[in-house]
Amino acid sequence: MRVILLLAAACLAFHFGAPNQLAADGDPKSAFAEFDRLLPLAKSAQEADLATVRAALTDAKSAWLTMAAVEAVRQAEVDQPGTGKRFLPQVLALLDEKHKKLHEQQIFTVNVLACLASLAARGDPEVADIVKAIVAWQRWSRSSVTRLRDMADRALFKLTGEDCTLKDDTLAFWDWWVVQQAAPKGDAPAKESRTAPIIFKEPMVGTRVVFVIDLSDSMKYPITKADIPKMREKAPNLPWDKESKPTALWIAVEELARSIDALRPPKVQPGRNPRSTKTEPEPRHFAIVTYSHEAKVLTGGWVEASHANCNSWMKQARALETETTTNIHAGLTLAFAISGKSNSAINPEYDTECVLTGAHTIVFLTDGYPTWSNDSTARDAKDEFGNPTGNGEYCKRDKLAELARHINRFRKVVIHTVGIGIHDKALMAAFAKDSGGGYTDWGCSIDWKK
Repeated sequence: MRVILLLAAACLAFHFGAPNQLAADGDPKSAFAEFDRLLPLAKSAQEADLATVRAALTDAKSAWLTMAAVEAVRQAEVDQPGTGKRFLPQVLALLDEKHKKLHEQQIFTVNVLACLASLAARGDPEVADIVKAIVAWQRWSRSSVTRLRDMADRALFKLTGEDCTLKDDTLAFWDWWVVQQAAPKGDAPAKESRTAPIIFKEPMVGTRVVFVIDLSDSMKYPITKADIPKMREKAPNLPWDKESKPTALWIAVEELARSIDALRPPKVQPGRNPRSTKTEPEPRHFAIVTYSHEAKVLTGGWVEASHANCNSWMKQARALETETTTNIHAGLTLAFAISGKSNSAINPEYDTECVLTGAHTIVFLTDGYPTWSNDSTARDAKDEFGNPTGNGEYCKRDKLAELARHINRFRKVVIHTVGIGIHDKALMAAFAKDSGGGYTDWGCSIDWKK
């Protein structure tokens, strides 16, 4: 409990401007202030303001400060479509090999790719220039980092609709695609579809996924008989015939077990080590966070998705039991705080280890509304329906959504959300939309008498 409270206090302190320990160069913390400074300028109609943003993009001496300008452009486009697109030439230039030093920090590349994905839509004339820049980046970087490839794949699919991954072996296809936009000719070279484990109905991004599972007391109640056919339709692969009274928890743990099963090492040719060279991706890893009144890392940290570990944790997932309240705040912040070194990063929004070895994908599951938070001291407040909740700020939907955006501003973790039963659809949709993830609505009625 003490670790979770310290983490929450640290997040609150940073969020509202209290002093914190900085990285050696001060850039990570400064990036948040720089983003706040540049965002209104990126939306402005004044040429002097636009020139300031362009200067910040072209200065490119610091990865974090340049990244702040990139994110200001992306957010401007999201808030006011058309405003961010004005800076497309400067953002495209950041993928040039002359900025190789900045790309040594993977988080920089992640943010540039995320920005470019937002600056055009399928069919726009600018798409060809974006594709050319991404292909050129792959050509000089020869990146084999799974997370970066996934981010590039998502951007390319969004912009072109082509289901083809980006790697050295598919560059000929993307070169061909660009040529077709100007003067269609010739047959397409071979392309290779992107493959990624499907977890809770959504593709995993990168190699590290945190499953955040609600164990509040309401998860133990069964789904009404009338709604079971609807749920069977939504999740046809679950072993429905083995459970006479399926509950929200049963659905959650069965789907969790299926998702862990999907993370197993990919099949390779006999006698060949699938990760025998530095150019091949790292093994997949997962962590399980459970939350109720408090949150904990059930797996103790990252677990490599070996066959033995997957077997073990599928079994342990099916043994989970419900507890008490719904502390979405605790589950959310703890998921972001996991790294290869600890589970309690003080500033997960820019902590070096979290950036390098933290989550790439988070799957967040709940069956309700926030009823408690790490900053609550008593359950004497009311939610929008008049039900009792904790009195903390982070029992409120807008504050939770704001906190998630803040922590994830530069991390760009993809958050897939799953809502079972009667849950806060608006909050789950906000977590997913703001991060580029998907929201699965398994809404159904619950038999509270059983």
